[in-house]
Amino acid sequence: MKTTKIFSVLSLALILAAVTSVFSATIGTKNDPTVNPVIRYHVNIQLTLEKPLCNIWLVKILDENGRMVAPAKPYIPGVVGYDFYEKGPVKGSRIAVLVKYKGGDHYVCETELFTAPAIITGQFFNGETYRFELAPTTLVPKP
Repeated sequence: MKTTKIFSVLSLALILAAVTSVFSATIGTKNDPTVNPVIRYHVNIQLTLEKPLCNIWLVKILDENGRMVAPAKPYIPGVVGYDFYEKGPVKGSRIAVLVKYKGGDHYVCETELFTAPAIITGQFFNGETYRFELAPTTLVPKP
């Protein structure tokens, strides 16, 4: 009887130790997209304006068919970098653009932006970062 109790207590202690170690292994881990196998697109926007912007502008990453590969982010004056994530690997083209938001009210502004898209074509691999540089200007592009 004593032996049975000792083995029962010892078994219960081993089971408790195993369960505790399994659950403690996940403590402190984050569900961070930089750790997961995804493609990261980093868009830098170099904008120097003397006058404030009006209207709402969006930063987007598109594929070669014009579809967004990640949710658009609103442009915030003073913020230079924007990160986007996509599951991969993928092959094709990725295009970074800065566009005026098409919903809501629009105002006629004395400062209007024109931005040439930044394009990268090829194979995009998980765990890699691909950088785009956008340089908006107030000058109308020449045809």
